[in-house]
Amino acid sequence: MTRFNAAAHEACAKVARGEAEGVFLLGPVGVGKTHLLIGLMKAFVAHRVPSPDDEELVEVPRLRELVERESATGEESEPVVLDPLERAHEPEVEFWPMLDLVSELRAEIKAGELELSRRCRTCDLLVIDDLGAERATDFVREELDRIVDWRYRDRRPIAVATNLDDREIVEKYGWRAISRWTESCERVRIEGPDYRAERS
Repeated sequence: MTRFNAAAHEACAKVARGEAEGVFLLGPVGVGKTHLLIGLMKAFVAHRVPSPDDEELVEVPRLRELVERESATGEESEPVVLDPLERAHEPEVEFWPMLDLVSELRAEIKAGELELSRRCRTCDLLVIDDLGAERATDFVREELDRIVDWRYRDRRPIAVATNLDDREIVEKYGWRAISRWTESCERVRIEGPDYRAERS
């Protein structure tokens, strides 16, 4: 598989390391696009979660010292709260096959909620697999535009995989979507045999 997708592998690695804002993988069924997206997610998280060796030791006062300090001042002090930057931040990654994403977004809108849309806009990494598998309604195009625009303006990384070619993408989503992806994502075409067919 590697001989066919070395460029795609490197493009995904750049996103994982924070050196690129996105990757857009194009290619037929079975060439390893989903496999690359999953690898990208794991590497993205691994690059951002500190290992136990990296964590600094923090000296915590003994309980008796805290009580003595409290009674010496005669005032109640505020509880100690860690600043968000002092807490280990595990990145928020959203992975969605496009059919499932559209189905969940529709259900959420009907229920008058916007939580999933918000998560897709604001998570640290958004991964959309199999773009184009869904029926492209006005709702789908508008919601996808909203999510992609938000992430583009906020410079949040996105990774997308599709079986469609450029002409089909434009027909289904319009020039606006493809121009956003072109500006923010490295587009990589993967060729090669269908590995799923070879294994069966």
